[in-house]
Amino acid sequence: MPRFADLFVEELRRKKEEVLRVVGAGADLASRYSRLLERVWVGGVCAKRSFSRVFAVDSGSDEVEVAGGGVLLVTRSVALSTDGSELRRLRLDALFPRSVRDYEDFKRLLREHLEHLAALDALEGGAELVLLDGSLYGRMIHVIRELEVEGREDFLLEYVETYGELLTRALKAGVVVAGVSKDSRSTVLKEELLLSELRRLLSGVDSHVREQVMALWESLRRRPRQALEALRRLLREGLDPAVYEVFEEARRATPDSKIIMAVGLGAGYTLPLRLSLERVSMGITDLVVRGAREEVALSLLEKVFPRAADRDGEAFRGRAASVLERLRSYPPVFTTYVVFSRGDDPVRVDVVAAGVAPTLEGSRLLSSVPDFVERVVSHLACMYAGRQGYNMLLLEADRRVRTTPESMELYHKLAMKELSELILHSRRERRFYTP
Repeated sequence: MPRFADLFVEELRRKKEEVLRVVGAGADLASRYSRLLERVWVGGVCAKRSFSRVFAVDSGSDEVEVAGGGVLLVTRSVALSTDGSELRRLRLDALFPRSVRDYEDFKRLLREHLEHLAALDALEGGAELVLLDGSLYGRMIHVIRELEVEGREDFLLEYVETYGELLTRALKAGVVVAGVSKDSRSTVLKEELLLSELRRLLSGVDSHVREQVMALWESLRRRPRQALEALRRLLREGLDPAVYEVFEEARRATPDSKIIMAVGLGAGYTLPLRLSLERVSMGITDLVVRGAREEVALSLLEKVFPRAADRDGEAFRGRAASVLERLRSYPPVFTTYVVFSRGDDPVRVDVVAAGVAPTLEGSRLLSSVPDFVERVVSHLACMYAGRQGYNMLLLEADRRVRTTPESMELYHKLAMKELSELILHSRRERRFYTP
């Protein structure tokens, strides 16, 4: 028997229910969400080429670990057009990583940053639709903080400036930007479906109690223990236990994609959600959303980025003011989940585009599907090639930008040649490479 296989089977048998909850068909989810999901489901996906000039943007990174504890980090991005032309970006960073967590965050953020730069190049190249790999909304809500990466502590300021510029310029030029997430773990749709169910359960309840419950719902994410304790007190006073079940379901990590797969409504997509920074409550972003005075927000940024503030002096406040303006200018993101063929995994699609899209009363769900979302979904359907090919242009961009051991060793040799310096690999990498 292969190594550890016997222990794996023991664990599998011991945790059978836990594993089935994650990998199973989800009969319980189907019974709980079928009625709710059917209300927001648009059946069928029509494949239609709605854009002439389309670019797919992706990135990759890898590093050469060198003797002495340093790394040469190489980050690349490409904007690939449907005609095969490509716009490339590459950045080299030489670092001594100190905090493993912050260094990993920096690498991920840097990949996204180079995608934004490549997307800006695509705008210059006449793009009508720019596809990014991943969530557009997720890029808006990164916690703005100082990174413990020497010389890159204030990188998130640069990140926000560039991302804000991309979205602003795209809207002005009438270019649609779409984020395509093949494995989304988001729960934004689930939260909205549960909110609609909560309102239904409270429709006949005393207005004072209803207001109390809705206030607890708003505080559930930030103060779950206190919210549930207060809700249990209301249960003892006669509140429907089904309300508590909705709260408990909201706390579970089950993502939207798992719910959609379990219900199995076939090809189609969900009524889009309008997502904005209004629902964010994290540090400086929260201050911007609540319209805090400029001086208060600038002072907080100085505290969040002490090294950059000390280094740049008064110039930092000017840059900080620019970042605050970019945060305020972030447009709404319209999010839908698309199933291109029955039985396939849903793909999350985030869209930023110029246009008006009203929501249902008291909801983030749109009252109808706007034309720009329908056009994006229809065009993505043209790029769909089955379970293994959720988007052929994005997959090709990924193939072209992904680093390999051979490409990294080439960069290593080029660095030695250009610098006329022997660059030794770290002890860990010397097992695979020779000087």
